[in-house]
Amino acid sequence: MSIRLRNNILFVAGGTGGHIFPALSVYNLFKNINNNLYFATDQRGMKFDEVSSINPFLINAIGFEKKILIKKIASLVLLFISTIKAVFFIKKNQIKIIVGFGSYVQVPFVLAALVMKKNVILHEGNAVIGKANRLFWKYIKVRTSAFNLKEHFPDTIHIGMPIRNQLLHLSHNKYKPLSNSGLFTLLILGGSQGSSILSYRLAKVIVRLPIKLRKKLIIFHQVRKEDLLNVKNLYNSKNLKSNVVSFFTNIKDYLSRASLIVSRAGSSTIHENVTAGVPAIYFPIKNSVGNHQYENALVFKNNNAAWLLKEDDIDNGLFFNSLINIISQPDILKELSFNNRRLRKPLAAKNLKKLILDLKDNNV
Repeated sequence: MSIRLRNNILFVAGGTGGHIFPALSVYNLFKNINNNLYFATDQRGMKFDEVSSINPFLINAIGFEKKILIKKIASLVLLFISTIKAVFFIKKNQIKIIVGFGSYVQVPFVLAALVMKKNVILHEGNAVIGKANRLFWKYIKVRTSAFNLKEHFPDTIHIGMPIRNQLLHLSHNKYKPLSNSGLFTLLILGGSQGSSILSYRLAKVIVRLPIKLRKKLIIFHQVRKEDLLNVKNLYNSKNLKSNVVSFFTNIKDYLSRASLIVSRAGSSTIHENVTAGVPAIYFPIKNSVGNHQYENALVFKNNNAAWLLKEDDIDNGLFFNSLINIISQPDILKELSFNNRRLRKPLAAKNLKKLILDLKDNNV
């Protein structure tokens, strides 16, 4: 059975993993269907090997939020120039469908698409709709989301978050709070470019755990490069079994072994954890736009599928006490793992692909 798809498709994603990974997960599903695929991002996206290998169209854009007046003006000027470039790109490559995954990078392309009467699909990855999506939400054909936004945006299709293909297999894993040798595996996704909060500060709390708990711990900790040596030395000083790196080259292996994850609350991170069925403690970034990280984590906390703590809880003792309770009660971990599995949507990428295929081309 052949699939008729005559439309050239442009995928647009901001240059962070939270936008890039969902976009690529859908983009890759089209490779064997239609070769007329295009990808646009900003310079940040080029740090991802898979993005740089497909030779994306690079657009310059500056966020408007929380900027001083001169930068707001520069942002608007750059937006005008970028929109003109987007119009020429869409026309030259006969783009018929634009699929946007949020961030200010998509704004010039969506503006151009609306002016040129092209079909647009937008996906919102967070529990709070971002400004780049909110700006166009009511004007575009298909609106999809990772979280259920129907209370405020009833026409939104709740498909879930598209996940990297190599991680989808984790949905078949059977979660175990302890390894076969009885070890509790703590996976900390502090981020290679994150703050010291989930790097050295967190490690200083972990080494204060009672010795009987430390003996059953194995820690995989992703930290900032600046903190790498200090965190390694700290764990070694307490004879903690650990692997401290600035980047996990194969996150699938670590997710499949984890008893508990500690991380920020970006939507891609959360949904990858959920796909693996691993309970997590989330520390939302304080100043995330629209407080979206907090809202993301709150959805899972309210469904008894995660713990939600504030950055201050690392120093005030709440994280320390929570960690002791969690490690000591594997049945609670099993319950939260079950609730994670109940909430996950592993077919998100395939369902978004179907929506793209079903979108009729009304353009000449």
